[in-house]
Amino acid sequence: MSLQASKIGSSALSVDWSGLQVMTIDSSSINTAWTKAKARITKKDSDFYSAPIDYNLSQINESINLAEKILESKKFTDCLFLGIGGSALGPITLLSSLEHLRTNEMGFHFVENPDAIDWNLKLKKLNPETTLVVVVTKSGTTYETIAQFLIALQWLKPERVKSNMIAITDPSKGDLKTWATKNQIPTLHIAPTIGGRFSIFTPVGLFAAKLAGLDPEKFLHGASQIREYCENTESDKNVIFTTFERIFTLSERQPIHVLMPYSTRLKLMGSWWVQLWGESLGKDSKGYTPVAGVGATDQHSLLQLLRDGPNDKITGFVNIHQVDDPAMIPSTSQGPYSSFEQLRGHSLHKLLNVEHQAIARVLSRRPRPNWTLTIEKLDESAMGAALFFFCVGTAYIAERLGVNPYDQPGVEEGKLYIRELLK
Repeated sequence: MSLQASKIGSSALSVDWSGLQVMTIDSSSINTAWTKAKARITKKDSDFYSAPIDYNLSQINESINLAEKILESKKFTDCLFLGIGGSALGPITLLSSLEHLRTNEMGFHFVENPDAIDWNLKLKKLNPETTLVVVVTKSGTTYETIAQFLIALQWLKPERVKSNMIAITDPSKGDLKTWATKNQIPTLHIAPTIGGRFSIFTPVGLFAAKLAGLDPEKFLHGASQIREYCENTESDKNVIFTTFERIFTLSERQPIHVLMPYSTRLKLMGSWWVQLWGESLGKDSKGYTPVAGVGATDQHSLLQLLRDGPNDKITGFVNIHQVDDPAMIPSTSQGPYSSFEQLRGHSLHKLLNVEHQAIARVLSRRPRPNWTLTIEKLDESAMGAALFFFCVGTAYIAERLGVNPYDQPGVEEGKLYIRELLK
């Protein structure tokens, strides 16, 4: 199989492994791993795979309708979004990556960490009369989020709670669900079979997107294109599976995995992926160490290590092919400076892409394994496709490792000790 760029079905994505020497991959292993992954999904261990095409799972209509009602009221200038882990990383990533497409000016303030200094600084900038508080916890008992929620209740004062608060949680259990029902708080639901780090395809991501003036239906459509590709492409010819099979094969010697988007807008995609990769795969003394970077900034921090440090890393780049305004660099008459002249006629977008190509070449010449996910154009559909790509890849790798990607026993043990210490 060629290691040149391969388009992923009708999506806005393509994958390029040209920075890797030709390696043999086992077709039977790919078929077996995906068959097992599909079987696990079918048994309802996780429904993220069906959410893009099942509106009951995604709650897309409920999310859009509630967001439209809030926007039509024209009451709110800001949204205070309370959540941690998958309940925050998904919407933060989505809104930051697509900020250039937003159609309203509502300010979003995400509070993840129960840090008193950060909390007080954020609240000082907000007016409780014009702030919508969105509290997100699937279990309804997440201590960090519930603590912030309780302070937010006091901050809003009783007369504003019903009109200024939205809950996103499990449909039938948990303290937040019980409280919201009792107090008639508008509530959106996360399907019990969709874990937090996959919940971007539920109201966690979709409601936030609509509230920010983005199109959540296009986002789900992008994800559905990847799902359709997986359903209709033979496993051993599926670019997603062959990509992650190569990662799995290389990881015996290179267990540290770097994701470096060449886009400031996609910087937080790295944080979202770190949780997805670390929490899904790090079990039974197995798994890989995820490291997030951003190009070209981290050429001045990580590149030297990636090139000449221990050869224990695989680097994945994310590149954007096309932008509406490439930001042309003007000609100048400021004197005979060679660097000025070299940039004549180019753009910031071209410079960033050239830097990515150069760094990929640096690693390939060592040789250090690297691959590139290219997004044709950064919009809602492309983000849906890209995030779903990584979710499917995680499910695939988990089967190759023989771990359950949908639980988090370490996190649950931590919650147990927190409960004991709080007593």
